[in-house]
Amino acid sequence: MLIQKLLAIRKSDRELPREMQEALVDSLFAPFTSLLTGALAGGVIGAAVSWRSQDIGISLCSFAVFLVGVARVVLARKYRRHREAGRVEAVEFWERMYESGAWAFSALLGLMCFVTVLRSTDASIHLAVGATTIGYAAGITGRNAGRPVMAIAQVALSSLPLGLAMFLYGDAFHIVLGCVVLCFVIGMADITVAIREVIIQALVNTREKAMLAVKYEEQANLFDAALNNMSHGLCMFDCNKKLLVWNERFLELMALPPGSVKAGASAREILRRCLESGNRPSLSTRRLMLDIQRNLFRTPGSAYEITLPGQRIIALSQRLMADGGSVVIFEDISERKRAEAKLAHMAQYDDLTGLANRETIHRRVREALAITRRRGAQLAIHLIDLDRFKGINDSLGHPVGDELLNAVGTRLRELVGAADMVARFGGDEFVVLQAPICGSVEATDLAHRMAVALARPFEIREHQIHIGGSIGVAMTPEAGLEVEELIKHADMAMYAAKADGRGDFRVFEPGMAAAAQTRRALEIDLRDAISRRELAVRYQPLVNLQTGRISGCEALLRWSHPERGNIPPSVFIPIAEETGLITGITEWVLHQACAEAVHWPSGVKVAVNLSPVHFRDANLPLMVAAALGQSRLAPQRLELEITETALLRNTESTLSVLTQLRQLGVSMSLDDFGTGYSSLSYLRKFPFHKIKIDASFIQDIDAGEDATAIIRAVASMGANLGMTIVAEGIETETQLERVRSEGCTEGQGYLLGRPMLSDEIRARLTNGRSAALMVA
Repeated sequence: MLIQKLLAIRKSDRELPREMQEALVDSLFAPFTSLLTGALAGGVIGAAVSWRSQDIGISLCSFAVFLVGVARVVLARKYRRHREAGRVEAVEFWERMYESGAWAFSALLGLMCFVTVLRSTDASIHLAVGATTIGYAAGITGRNAGRPVMAIAQVALSSLPLGLAMFLYGDAFHIVLGCVVLCFVIGMADITVAIREVIIQALVNTREKAMLAVKYEEQANLFDAALNNMSHGLCMFDCNKKLLVWNERFLELMALPPGSVKAGASAREILRRCLESGNRPSLSTRRLMLDIQRNLFRTPGSAYEITLPGQRIIALSQRLMADGGSVVIFEDISERKRAEAKLAHMAQYDDLTGLANRETIHRRVREALAITRRRGAQLAIHLIDLDRFKGINDSLGHPVGDELLNAVGTRLRELVGAADMVARFGGDEFVVLQAPICGSVEATDLAHRMAVALARPFEIREHQIHIGGSIGVAMTPEAGLEVEELIKHADMAMYAAKADGRGDFRVFEPGMAAAAQTRRALEIDLRDAISRRELAVRYQPLVNLQTGRISGCEALLRWSHPERGNIPPSVFIPIAEETGLITGITEWVLHQACAEAVHWPSGVKVAVNLSPVHFRDANLPLMVAAALGQSRLAPQRLELEITETALLRNTESTLSVLTQLRQLGVSMSLDDFGTGYSSLSYLRKFPFHKIKIDASFIQDIDAGEDATAIIRAVASMGANLGMTIVAEGIETETQLERVRSEGCTEGQGYLLGRPMLSDEIRARLTNGRSAALMVA
């Protein structure tokens, strides 16, 4: 049974974890003092027994025991040095070395006992070797119990020879002692096995505890790493409101130096530390923080926000725990708050100018209306539309246009009162809310000052820009008491300002609403005027002032409304331009005029007016080419009249369109010369064949010499540039003689011929000369 148990133990020892095997080997060598004592004791007893017995055999055995004991001490010393140096890798080697020494020492000790008992009759010698052997065996049981096979073998090798010698000695006393020794060996074997189980269990427990400690340490390290790498600050308080745990982020957020917060600190102490560290908020914030300290552990899920120096905003939120403690989270929400504020600002203000946007001005007007209703006051809405912004944007580019809008916004802000608001309504439109006002004088005064301010030039990127603005003013209660109504009426007044020449303001009047309705009705009717055959083309002659022959005819559009009668072009052409209908109408006029001119004499041209709107469309040359191709009219017989307003548009694109038109072979005339922003650079940049002096100069020819001087200068310039000069609006014989004497090449006006139907112009062309010139 014992042998089976020992075999099982030996097998299980080989399966023990490496660290436990190392611990068991350490237990063999560790009691270095006991090894040294054993070796000395064996040597001393051997020497004493040898001296007393004077037996050579006993002396040899004693000397061998001493030598092996010394060798074991040296081995233990060497193991200890290797162990301290961390160089003990071959656990099995050292265990075998120890086992060899132990078994050699035990066997020699047993042999010495056997020889001493049998070769001596001295009872004291028997007692000495017996006591030494029994003591050694007892020490082995405790020392090497971790290796029971080794320990039992040592006990057997040292004690069984002693017992055998007692039996062989022969007397009853020694036989009894031999039996006792045998029983001792059996008992020591049983004790060794039992102690081995205790040692193994202790090692297992120690190992498990070590593993748990390592695991707990790893978890603690992970927890510490997670805690200190949180983006949020954290503090945990116990049920007594004392600090248990905190992380480094909390110290950073609250600007607390490392080591300034200790476990067990109260919330009041932490607050004091925060204030002492340089966070000295305003009085209201301090009160808020004190309120946090008072209510931190009372209100579940409470949250607060505090503002610290540097515009840092910290959000505090706490959660109560089941044991009465609390976890407080600190979050820096500065960026989020700034982003929210930016989004809120973007929702209410224009990105480009920083002015209030459409939604904001609507809200402010509603608020102002509510106040004026309660107090019986008035307010005014000023709707501002920049007059020539589109041309500036196209010619100088959008960056310049953006800077111009900013400059306009700045200039308007400088004019309004502190309680007023300037908003960008969209594009090049601005709205000014003036509230409250004491009467119309206050509103018209601001409108006048804004018109004057916008008329002053703007200096943008070394460009001096003139734009001006048309302003419509709507006041309560005359223009209404609702936001939409006020803005609609301000829009009507603004269009009235544009119609009256631009660059000024108009105050809404009830009659403007009727005019707007009329205009809207005209727009609706104009969309169907071509299909209903209400539009017609009339032809007015252009006469050579030297020969009296008709050199060409200008195609003029007329609209005969079935209910409103004849509607002047000055009324419906602006509507067509604003609504985009002008493109389709001009295309129709081109086809009609070219088809009619085919029936005229080959030397007579037909002139068609082009709107400035057309030069925004790169397809204009294709439209002209299509009309020429369908009618088969020679391109040199088509003349296109362009106003100076068109030249204020994008110079590059306008020049490109004009160049393409000239490549088609058509002629181009500069119409109404002198009424726009006349510049000699136009005549150098653009390929004009003819200049038409505006009728206003012809009508003023009798009023003074200024108009005559202008006509003379233009005629002279045209002659030098090889251009034909046309005098428009000739109505009297005196005007005819004056423009002819000043050098004008051609003339046009009621005196020379009114706009005619196709049949009438054909009859006049058959005659060939103007009746007025024939009379002259």
